Amino acid sequence: MKSLVSGLLLLALSGCSTHYVEIQRTVSNDPTFARTQVLVVEVVTEPADFAELSIAPQSGQVIRSGQLPLDSEVVATALAETLSFNGKSVLTRSEYERIRSGLEKLRPASGFRSPAIDALIRLHVRVGLQTGAYQQESVVGFYRRARRCQYLKNPPPEYQACQETENTAWDEIRVTSDAQGWAALGYSGEIFLNEKDEFRLHRSLSGSGVLDAPYEDEQALAQKVASGLGRLISNEMGALTLKLRLEIDEGNHSEAIDLLKEGKLEEARAVLEDAVADPLFQSSTDYYNLGLIYHAYGDRVVAADYYGKAIAAGGYKRRYVDALRNLKALDAETTLD
Repeated sequence: MKSLVSGLLLLALSGCSTHYVEIQRTVSNDPTFARTQVLVVEVVTEPADFAELSIAPQSGQVIRSGQLPLDSEVVATALAETLSFNGKSVLTRSEYERIRSGLEKLRPASGFRSPAIDALIRLHVRVGLQTGAYQQESVVGFYRRARRCQYLKNPPPEYQACQETENTAWDEIRVTSDAQGWAALGYSGEIFLNEKDEFRLHRSLSGSGVLDAPYEDEQALAQKVASGLGRLISNEMGALTLKLRLEIDEGNHSEAIDLLKEGKLEEARAVLEDAVADPLFQSSTDYYNLGLIYHAYGDRVVAADYYGKAIAAGGYKRRYVDALRNLKALDAETTLD
């Protein structure tokens, strides 16, 4: 099965005759982890160090400081909901145990097998919280112009009824107030993969970030921490989008070139493969453009073969070598289907 090509676009650069095929594909940061289906999350939290401040233009003071306990289960539950992995079921350890217990009650003990866990994430989470009331001074400028008028019944020549007074300007200092908060978030942990009912360490995780988190009750804070943590881990373990622009070689076979420019890859492929089938006809341009088409299809093996034939046929061009090297960026084995 050919790998998924999430986008394909033909581009013509304005002001020149060079044309490209642009390939966009979604690939996994971690192909082995991407194949897992059921993921269980365990979280250990430390009490969050926090400080509540009162900051005024002329002074600042700490109202209170200390440690705020975080419920590990609340963080784990919110984290399971915010982790974004394509097609995965993400559960906390307690949720998994409840599911397994419920299935044991519904099914007979003979022949019952617990649902398998494909991967386990164990995390240690640290949070530092700063919140409080903040005041800020700002200077606002004002401008005033006055106009006075006196009308006469029989005014003398060149009499001006209205006069502008002298302009006046002044600055006014205004104070604005706001309640803000930040949470400095750090995490470390490991991912274990289930290999024949034995969990083996797959990789370590670590990261940090800062998120907006005004001081609230413990559960609300835990959910915000987990939401920020979920985004960090999803980015580290999830998917990313790669784009390549491959230049069309216009050195030969105008019919196929015109089809490629119109985005008709399949029609161009048929024309080019018919041409290269002639053993007396060896065109590096046609071989390269065939490689480009199969590159867009995600067929790495065939694309590499045609790129190699293009180089061997005497067409040692930079674009040919670069295209062969770029195959690694869109390797079919690391592409999400």
